[in-house]
Amino acid sequence: MSEAIPAAAPRLRWASWSHASAQVRIRRIGYAVLGLQFAGFAAWSWALYSRFALTFDFAIYHQAWYLIAHGDLNPYSTLTQRLFWQNHSEFIMWPLALLYWAWPHGVTLLWVQDACVVAAEAVAFGWACEIAQRHRPDGESRWLIALGLVLLVANPWIWWSVSFDFHAEPLALLPAVLLLRDLAAGRRRAWVWVIPLLACGDVACTYLAGAGLGGVLAGRRSRMPGAVMACLGAAAVAIITAIHGNLASGGGLAVYSYLAAAGTAPLGLGAIVKGIAAHPSVMLQTLWAKRLDILVTLSPSGLVGLGYAPLLPFMIVVLLANALFQGLLFTEPSFQNLPVYVLLPVGSIAVVASLMRRHRAVAFVLAGVLAAQAIGWAVVWLPKAPGEWIRVSASSAQALAQADNAIPARAQVIASQGIIGRLASRADVRAQIIPGQMAISSRDTWFLVAPSAGVESQSTASAMALLSELAGPLHATLVMHGHGIWAFRWRPPRGTRTLAIPGGLGPLPAWASPGAAGRDILAGPPADWHVAATGGQGYVTDGLEWLEPVGLYEATVDLSAAGPVNVEVWDDNGNVLLARRSIPATAGVQSVSLPVTVMNLHRPYSYSGWGPFRVDFVPPRPGERLEIRVWSPGHELVDVYRAKLVRASG
Repeated sequence: MSEAIPAAAPRLRWASWSHASAQVRIRRIGYAVLGLQFAGFAAWSWALYSRFALTFDFAIYHQAWYLIAHGDLNPYSTLTQRLFWQNHSEFIMWPLALLYWAWPHGVTLLWVQDACVVAAEAVAFGWACEIAQRHRPDGESRWLIALGLVLLVANPWIWWSVSFDFHAEPLALLPAVLLLRDLAAGRRRAWVWVIPLLACGDVACTYLAGAGLGGVLAGRRSRMPGAVMACLGAAAVAIITAIHGNLASGGGLAVYSYLAAAGTAPLGLGAIVKGIAAHPSVMLQTLWAKRLDILVTLSPSGLVGLGYAPLLPFMIVVLLANALFQGLLFTEPSFQNLPVYVLLPVGSIAVVASLMRRHRAVAFVLAGVLAAQAIGWAVVWLPKAPGEWIRVSASSAQALAQADNAIPARAQVIASQGIIGRLASRADVRAQIIPGQMAISSRDTWFLVAPSAGVESQSTASAMALLSELAGPLHATLVMHGHGIWAFRWRPPRGTRTLAIPGGLGPLPAWASPGAAGRDILAGPPADWHVAATGGQGYVTDGLEWLEPVGLYEATVDLSAAGPVNVEVWDDNGNVLLARRSIPATAGVQSVSLPVTVMNLHRPYSYSGWGPFRVDFVPPRPGERLEIRVWSPGHELVDVYRAKLVRASG
């Protein structure tokens, strides 16, 4: 017996060292993989920035960042038409403005966002490693650590979240994860992360409330601090709402008043809670309608993670705040749910590790299912990110860069919302979002119009009708155009305060959209501008598009043709030819009309995945995309001037 003990001890020490070193190696590999992910995020952000694939939301923060850096400590957002701090009370932008002088380009904001997301992932991964080693100090913790890494890195929705412009929520994620980890461990330093969270605005204050509630459940040492933090987060939201510091959130709690079934009048928290208790069916129906979207949000990160008590209140706060937000489907993959994507893997590791103590085989099967599910979502959806987020061609981006360089710094810029983000480093920039009145504040106003580039909210018809107004009645100067980008400079008459952005009900200029077999002719007075056939076979003009409901219409095209030509009307939602008229030739410029019957609804094609990895995102605006095209067999003179689509009488 006395000789067996010394012989066994070295083997035990060797086994312990071997297991520990394997765990350390996997952990280091995990951090290295996250470092590579950050490099990928940074490269992706540069691609978005260089392609002008940044929209209205990015422009809001970009303008404020620029103005604060240049000494305007209370900047007014010309995009939202209110003081910037009233957006979400995101005071974190003031210290961030110091970074402007380190690298004065908007991509800096994207890189800061990328760094915060990856840093939050690293903290979450370290937390998952601690949980795995605490529950399973043997070699099985290696597999748990690897699972946590897969759940973080393979989640495609994290890539989609960092693709959606710039927001304060990803910045708030890092202190939120640090706070939750320290509360779960009962550490006093958890208070250090409260101020950064409060500085990130009203949404981050809800994170503080949810994290505090998690601290109440985490253990005795964190119960009282967690309760205080939960009250502090709720009080901060109430104060921000009272001082109108969250107007971009619809006034805070006002957007949840419908849950009380009390009409449209805004209610306070107490009245909303009382109303939900009296009419729970409204909330339940809303959640049931979004059940699949919620499942898609949770699945790649491991649905079982909701069983980890310190995280459950935080998850509930985030999911309910987003799913119940009136009028917007926040449960699609987006930055609003980023805390779920990053933190739920921690809970999943905790649940699997706990299960291993009593049901080892079941735990291994569950771990395999979670890993396979995460990898499946990544394989199906990660390759689709570029087509979803980059909708500006390289040539269009080059044209936009040239136009941006030509615009004086003090000029007012009015741009299509799908490409406006990178253009916002100026005091007055406004977005073409929907038809309506646009404020004019400068005698030097520039318009950058991209009817078919970027993720646009303005209809193609509205954008083209604006081009017609600029070239025609407004007498604006066409500075440059090409690759679907149009830059006009306008000197508004003295006293002009507003400009009506048309709705696209009038005729659309053919020169705004030449086809593969056409080229724009912009010589002479704008009334004579048109598209001329190049002599090749194909569409002389296309892309003249309206968004209209089903019904009866009349399409009219003003053109001249020395030979045969076809006028066609297509429903682009379903790629269906609705009407065609063949014209042998015309005697000069002639108006060619044809009736159009739109009786069937066609859902536009959108990728929805396959198998268990299917998801339908927010549908496009209702209506059929009705497009007029003019086709030529080639070798004939064809000139197309304008086209219109009107609802037929009767």
